[in-house]
Amino acid sequence: MAKIFSEENIGCTDFKDRVVRFAFGQQGKIETEGLNLGIVEFKTTAEASPHTHEVEEALYVLSGKGKIKIGDFVFNIKKGDFAHIPSGKSHLIITDKLQSLKIFFVFGGKTYIDH
Repeated sequence: MAKIFSEENIGCTDFKDRVVRFAFGQQGKIETEGLNLGIVEFKTTAEASPHTHEVEEALYVLSGKGKIKIGDFVFNIKKGDFAHIPSGKSHLIITDKLQSLKIFFVFGGKTYIDH
């Protein structure tokens, strides 16, 4: 059955460095096994812990600016930018000192986020 809901209807999961709203996935408002999708917001001066996924991940910056480190490379990111993270590649987000960073994320597979 198809469902429609808004971002405000998704519960927040608080992590040390960010707040995540899981729309789809094991932790999602709608539980799915092959799709993970949601919105993550990093506060100012946050640096995420480096982590990897066994699947590819795609990001779209909804607001703010900061940096993303993918493997050994660091990229500036801002509203309107897309990023592709290959499977198994370590990555982390670093926010700007003056702005938070809000990102839409999507990746496949059955994954539980606990970091």
